[in-house]
Amino acid sequence: MIVKIFRASASFKAITYNFDKIAKGQATLMKVSGFGALRQLHEVRPEDYRNYLEAQSGLNRNVRLPQFHAMISAPDHSFDKDKLAKLAGKWLDLMGYKDQPYLLVHHRDTDQSHVHMVSTRVSREGKKIDSAFEHRRAIVGLNKLLQKDEAHQAQIDASRVLQYQCSTKAQVLLLLEGMGYHIHEKDGQFLLHKFGRQLFAISGQRMEERLASYVPDKQRATQLKAIFRKYQAVFNAAPERATVSLSGGRTLQTNVYRSDLGDFLKESFGIDLIFHASGDKPPYGYTIIDHTQQRVFKGSEVLKLAEMINPALGVTSSVKGTMEESPDNRPDHSPLTYFRPYLSNDIDDQQIHGPRRRRQKKARSNTR
Repeated sequence: MIVKIFRASASFKAITYNFDKIAKGQATLMKVSGFGALRQLHEVRPEDYRNYLEAQSGLNRNVRLPQFHAMISAPDHSFDKDKLAKLAGKWLDLMGYKDQPYLLVHHRDTDQSHVHMVSTRVSREGKKIDSAFEHRRAIVGLNKLLQKDEAHQAQIDASRVLQYQCSTKAQVLLLLEGMGYHIHEKDGQFLLHKFGRQLFAISGQRMEERLASYVPDKQRATQLKAIFRKYQAVFNAAPERATVSLSGGRTLQTNVYRSDLGDFLKESFGIDLIFHASGDKPPYGYTIIDHTQQRVFKGSEVLKLAEMINPALGVTSSVKGTMEESPDNRPDHSPLTYFRPYLSNDIDDQQIHGPRRRRQKKARSNTR
């Protein structure tokens, strides 16, 4: 479950936005609360709601950004629109908007069901609704309604992660970060932060003891390699930036990489491929999280990234020589081209511009 408070605004554009969605059949008005005299109208137009909120906001001219616009989203189908709207109403009560005029609008224009809430930050008495630490209070309030004990959950999550066989501290932290935690190392402890506060701490001794118990599993690595080899001929293994769906049919490219092969392995075998990249450059490596065996591998322990993307790199030298002698045996669309721009540009950049950088006492651009 996700809660988001949008940036405050001087005008109530959220009214127009939500009613446009309703007009397109992409949203449903679930609840209207606290609009007083508007209930007497035979037909209430969107501008009537907007004018009402503007009039109440005018009671305190010191509040220059009176629009309150928030959203609660359910990542799965455990909450239908009625349950989600009811939850949103309770959440508004906790945030101080119980007696405020507000609208609840359910949207179905993305993969995730979500409810938008629109109100004013000015009360009927002309006082500003408390907005101190509202983003933190928003998450704490939602978790309270969902009956989640955040600190207890963090302890459970840490215990689960420490059951995995990891060879490095970075792998343990990768698992925790995948669960949404921010990790800070301080005074020999690993502090788990989430929802804007510290929830749990893993002692350095516990971390070292767990890493010391690591035992390599070459047999499982061989099994994984066989699985990768079997399906890399069926699914595209080249990493690409993942995208998320936005309202209006739009998409947004993220900094996270995924591949068709990785999606298949996760769904079919419980195997996560986590790609590592620097800046705008393509991934230089990857980590394998084998959830079924509770084990983490460096990608190169199983199959080098270049070999996974281009199966031809994994053949023996004799077979490879035969393939090179026959142009008909060469693949027409080699995924390795995904990496060539990165490698060639990096080398050429140093060869061509290296002398100029040395004259100007600038650092090298590549550190390989």
